[in-house]
This record gives sequence, structure tokens and C-alpha cells, in this order.
Amino acid sequence: MSWAWKDVDTKDAAHDATRPAVGVSYFIAAATGLFAILSIVYGHAIFGIDGWSLLDAILFTVIGWRIGKLSRAWTVAGLALYLIEVAVSISDRGFGPGVLSIVFILMYVNAVRGVFAYHRFVKLERAIEPLPDAGLGPAQP
Repeated sequence: MSWAWKDVDTKDAAHDATRPAVGVSYFIAAATGLFAILSIVYGHAIFGIDGWSLLDAILFTVIGWRIGKLSRAWTVAGLALYLIEVAVSISDRGFGPGVLSIVFILMYVNAVRGVFAYHRFVKLERAIEPLPDAGLGPAQP
């Protein structure tokens, strides 16, 4: 198994593939929140982050929480929001994403793969579960 491309061939492996994205989401939320608060205190944007970025920090906190709960929609939303933020950063600075951005994108992609695989395994488990016994006893000929 590679750190960059996680195996999602079992239910547990699929769940494990989502965990780094949870951490990344909380890291982004904490860093963004810190710089947003500092920008409010000092009265000017810091590293291009202003007070409105607190909303972004809250959103990434929710995304991390929901990825942890294996939500497909929020996992895709987390990847999409991060890709948008990287694109905006590239357009503002004029150069490509850094190594950390690429690593974070890989973690979100793995989370998307993992959460969809996890739900596929859950669906398969439900499909092969035996039907509950209705208490009628053995079938009569």
C-alpha cells in the first residue's frame, strides 16, 4: 500500500483511506481560522486571508467532521472546495501549487475513493445478510 494511493479493497481499508482527509480538513480549518483571527486583530489581511475566511475555517471543520462520518457528499464537497481554493491561489500568485497542496489533493482523492468503496462494501454486506427468521419454524411440506 502506498501513502499516495491507498488500497480500498476491504471495508476497513476504505475507512482508513478517509482518515488523512479528516486531519487535513481540520488542519486547514485551524490554520485558516488562526490567520483570519489575526487579520481581524491587526486590521489587514495576512497571507491573503481576511476576517471572512473564518467562514472558510468553519466550512472545513464541518467537512472534516462529515468525512469522519463517511459522508459521500461532504467528501466530494471537500475535494471540490480544496481544488477551487488551489485554483484561486494559483490565479492570485501566478504559479503552480506547492508540494503540500498536491499531497492534500491526493488525500482528498483517497478519501473520495475510500468513502465510496466503504459504502459499496456496506451495501454488499446488507445484500448477503440472511433474512431474519420470522419465527414460523421449519417449512411444512
